[in-house]
Amino acid sequence: MSNTKKYKQMKKIIYSICLLTFVLALSSCEKDLLDDVNEGNWNNERNILEIGLAQQIGLSRIERTDTQAIVSITVNANGLDLSAVDITDMVLSYDAEANVAKGDKLNFDNEEKKASINVTSKQGESLEWVIYVEPFINQLEGSWSISSFYFKWDDGFGWGNAGEAELPLLLPNANAGLDDVIMFGAVEGANEDGLVYGNYERTTGDDGEAGTFVYDRTSADWADRFKHLPVGSGQWILNKDNSIMIVVEGTTYTTKIFELIDNSTLKIPLNPGAQDLGKINWDDYYGDHTNKFVASADLWYTLNKL
Repeated sequence: MSNTKKYKQMKKIIYSICLLTFVLALSSCEKDLLDDVNEGNWNNERNILEIGLAQQIGLSRIERTDTQAIVSITVNANGLDLSAVDITDMVLSYDAEANVAKGDKLNFDNEEKKASINVTSKQGESLEWVIYVEPFINQLEGSWSISSFYFKWDDGFGWGNAGEAELPLLLPNANAGLDDVIMFGAVEGANEDGLVYGNYERTTGDDGEAGTFVYDRTSADWADRFKHLPVGSGQWILNKDNSIMIVVEGTTYTTKIFELIDNSTLKIPLNPGAQDLGKINWDDYYGDHTNKFVASADLWYTLNKL
């Protein structure tokens, strides 16, 4: 073998040895990239991902920012002891721990209706979460009889076509509905807008007849103006302002703001719609009740709890 060939072969061997030595040295110094993952050193998460409370209505509203960690929950306050509210569900960040668990109780019996939960990450860092409850008392719940059904009218002309009366006195066909029973069921949940809802039902009384709103003198049907708590089954939905949406057979009726006069008396104002003074019968201004109906401005049921 020539000197030249020996030199090239030796150079290749030396190069291979150097490369192998470098690789071995690098491997011995390099830290396993999965060590932090395996040991959990990366994990500083300390969030509440889900939480549920006894008699909760709708979803928990969880808010985490750089400066605060808050959960807001609406609860049905009927029969609920705010000093000992059960945690029915709780999900935390991976490997995090809390000072309470599912089945424990939180005390919201304070002016702000709040409690706190401390969540600690795998790394040992803690975060205080403030839990607020918004108590809801369902003042509608129960079965109600109809005490009265009034309306008020005023055409604004100042000639005496103004006043108030029980509607069935002017529309006698509506009398059949006065023995009906109206039921607002317990809260079933809350929709995506946070509005609570439950079952609604209006059943006819002993006569088995529903009231109608036909004015015998003209045969005109005033149901569009006066039929706002319909017979049938459906759903009630409570708006934020305490007006009520009632949905029966795909039709929605919206009341004005209801008033609980006392524990057994409920006033539900209704919206008869815009006045239609163009239909006033000027030939019989004081005798034709049509003139009162088209000028109606307020309408309300008074209900008594059964």
